[in-house]
Amino acid sequence: MDTKERIYQFFVDKKKAEGLTYDTELLKSRYINSLFALQIVMFVEKEFGVKLGRREISTENFHSINAIAALVESHLGGNG
Repeated sequence: MDTKERIYQFFVDKKKAEGLTYDTELLKSRYINSLFALQIVMFVEKEFGVKLGRREISTENFHSINAIAALVESHLGGNG
């Protein structure tokens, strides 16, 4: 399972994937709120073994599954 699929599966597990695609704008489409965003950050750090810096936790890096995956892959050296 690649990075995007693992992140998407997190949304499925949380019952938040109906109509969701890798490009869906998560905030504008109301898939996430501030509390769920924190859960996503904790999931990413635990699932992929990365530590995100405060500046990385931004709407730009978390606006879609593709953006989250790109952030993760930047930490992993691009090995999606």
